[in-house]
Amino acid sequence: MNFTRRAFGGTLAFLPLALLLVSLIYGIARSQKSSFAGVGFMIGAAAFAILNFHLSFIRPRLFHRRHGSMDGYRFVSGLPMIGTVLVVLGALSGFGAVGSALIGIASFALDTGGSGWFIIATWRDHSLWDV
Repeated sequence: MNFTRRAFGGTLAFLPLALLLVSLIYGIARSQKSSFAGVGFMIGAAAFAILNFHLSFIRPRLFHRRHGSMDGYRFVSGLPMIGTVLVVLGALSGFGAVGSALIGIASFALDTGGSGWFIIATWRDHSLWDV
């Protein structure tokens, strides 16, 4: 295994989460800034996260429940990385805002098209990581 490449990719993918956690800790410690600065970006990120989560997990189960099998099911791709970009923009514009950081953390965790889920989904792909 190419641990250097995997460590670099994992670090890069989870930097938005680290930024959100630092913003949350800073906001709790200082509590002077508005608790929802940058919330517009976070709401957009949450919307993309919900859409991607629905397309990845809920839609296939609904199809299977309605038809009894997965025959004829067409997998539809979500909108990758848009939620992660919005989370980073929201974290930077509202650094220290506790409410925004909490929404961002939930969005990052839920967004199956985001950078964190990319690492999770491709971790066992040797052709990507171990070239």
